[in-house]
Amino acid sequence: MKKIKSLKIYGLVLTLLTMVSCSDLLDQEPVTITHPDVFWVNQANAEQAVAGSYALFKQVIMTQGNFLYWGEWTGMTFMDSRNWIVNYIEGSGNYNLAYREASRDWKGFYRAANWAFTTQQYIEGMDDDLFDSIEIKHKLIGEAAFVQALSYFYMARIWGDVPIISESLESIDQLVTPDGFIVTVPRSPELDVLDFALESVEKSISLLEYSSPGSPNWAIRANKASAEALKAHITLWYASRDNDNSLMIDEAIKATTNVINNSGASLIDYTVEGADGVERMCVGRSETGLFEINISSSDKESFRVSTGDSNHTGLTLNAPFNRATVATGATPVWNPDFYGNEMMAIDPDRANDVRKDLFFYEYGTTNGTFTMKYAYSSQDPDSESVYAQFSESNILIFRLADMYLLRAEANARLNKGVDAVNDINMVRSKANVPNYTGATDRASLMKAIFDERAIEFVGEAQSGYDRIRMDYFEGVSWANTARNEKKGYFWPVHPGIISTNPAIIQTEYWQGKL
Repeated sequence: MKKIKSLKIYGLVLTLLTMVSCSDLLDQEPVTITHPDVFWVNQANAEQAVAGSYALFKQVIMTQGNFLYWGEWTGMTFMDSRNWIVNYIEGSGNYNLAYREASRDWKGFYRAANWAFTTQQYIEGMDDDLFDSIEIKHKLIGEAAFVQALSYFYMARIWGDVPIISESLESIDQLVTPDGFIVTVPRSPELDVLDFALESVEKSISLLEYSSPGSPNWAIRANKASAEALKAHITLWYASRDNDNSLMIDEAIKATTNVINNSGASLIDYTVEGADGVERMCVGRSETGLFEINISSSDKESFRVSTGDSNHTGLTLNAPFNRATVATGATPVWNPDFYGNEMMAIDPDRANDVRKDLFFYEYGTTNGTFTMKYAYSSQDPDSESVYAQFSESNILIFRLADMYLLRAEANARLNKGVDAVNDINMVRSKANVPNYTGATDRASLMKAIFDERAIEFVGEAQSGYDRIRMDYFEGVSWANTARNEKKGYFWPVHPGIISTNPAIIQTEYWQGKL
């Protein structure tokens, strides 16, 4: 049978990662790193190291479909998974996911961030003449800085306050004081974490160049537009957490505008391109992508499409795309009471929204409506089983429509209604939705933007974060003012981390609940 690895980590890099990746100041695990004279001696080594940082980030995102738990199910917009584990979010809201320790543990992000930071340090110390050009050296450093920034941004959105590790961890000596005490690091305030991520992404922007659709690594490796998209998200999140910080809103507008004008990306016109356009977008590296996690059997970066909750295909697909049946009680179905489905039914502008039929399987029926963004697959040529399918659907992190709607949100925060509506209408026009004619006060625009993001990015793990950033929890059964005041929309810190590092204080809402 054809062997497909779920992660593509080059052999030598894997050797390094086994010594480095399991360490951070939160675990106090002993670590070492290969001596620079042994490994960091040519461009190929540097490229392998950068590939390792992407691989570590991919691993934490993909493990047990974590990205959906963090950013999709918490939003409670369209997808009623019916998965009993997800019910701890959609039902009780206690986030205490059975058999999902990794969903509450931030170690994976620190592994990715630490390796990305270490990689930057060593590449910067390598002689320029070891590279084909100084531009390639800068590109590799910029990509590693991007992964570092992305890792910290994800942690800020999931846990809020997290420790900042501002040095490369390469030796056990860094984890023990001269007196023999274990080094402990407390959680840093959320805004400090965002500042730290912003510093890394600015470095990335300064070193990367724009790319263009059709380039070999388009969207699956960071370029300047990828980094600017990340900056847009960081700055708008910062603004939302800092009383509409006007400087950060302005920076978000600049970043989104740079991407829109200079990235080379374009929107998918669903009304013209239909299913073909959606397939190009979801299979990936399409003209609308900015950064995505590569899932490709030809690149040996895929996995088997299967039932269950071990990955995102099992969490989102139903028959006839896998062996599941509606009767299992663990597969996604259409729930008319979920926020997005109610919105689509009530809003007359959505009557002919083509995304209902393009994004979903038999939208609006009770026999198993679900998103098909992860339904693209290829037959294993070495197997006769019809279910021997490899996933071919990329995990979309940033794409161009995201930038238009983030810019709309930024302008809505500045009470620039005309500008906000123009960007909303740009996205709506591609889906056969008439121009927005509603009120242009801030609250009305924020709802309109949230609704547009809900349908446009369904299944892409955006709505949970959108709710926090936009402070919009309509339709979330477990959210309330008292809980939100104690930041109960963030995930609890894994109790094991607190046991290991007593400097870590649990988020207020979760104290005494775990």
